[in-house]
Amino acid sequence: MATVRFSINPQDPIESVVIAVGAATVTKAIELTVDQAALVTDASRTPNPRAIIRKEVITALLTLIAALQRDNTTLLE
Repeated sequence: MATVRFSINPQDPIESVVIAVGAATVTKAIELTVDQAALVTDASRTPNPRAIIRKEVITALLTLIAALQRDNTTLLE
């Protein structure tokens, strides 16, 4: 499948993370979908589009975490 979805509720332990592939129904309060079919370009390595890799997903997630921690104007309180 082209997408992988990770779901968790805020109070859940890591063992409760639901991992599903393809289109699926929302099961938890927090949903993260990674589009494995999306192509990215990294000019420092190769100009050819390629699939995203795990390290890039983790880096992007850390950036999202930093943005959530910094931004006090979001709807999240």
